[in-house]
Amino acid sequence: MNLEGAAGAVDIDVSSGLATAQTVSQIVDDMQGVIRQIASTASSGMATWSGRASTAFDATHTDWNSSANTLNQALDDIRTKLTAGFTGYEDHDAMAAADLGSEGPLRL
Repeated sequence: MNLEGAAGAVDIDVSSGLATAQTVSQIVDDMQGVIRQIASTASSGMATWSGRASTAFDATHTDWNSSANTLNQALDDIRTKLTAGFTGYEDHDAMAAADLGSEGPLRL
């Protein structure tokens, strides 16, 4: 949206922003799927493994899983904030424009 002749006006392509947010959301889903697959595979391997190497691997896997959970939370935050930034923007912009013009022209 851009107001013709308005210096410094905000120009936002909401449709493009929403499309980008959807693409990012799909990438987040894909990344989270890979993280789940790694965690599942590592856990499956632990079921048939014993000994000191297994214990060391378990500690490493626990540390990795903690990092993966943090990454998943960050990915969800990115998705939520990016989507929220564009969803409803046009409605809010239209309401703000209506509010500004609701009192009629400015009379000095």
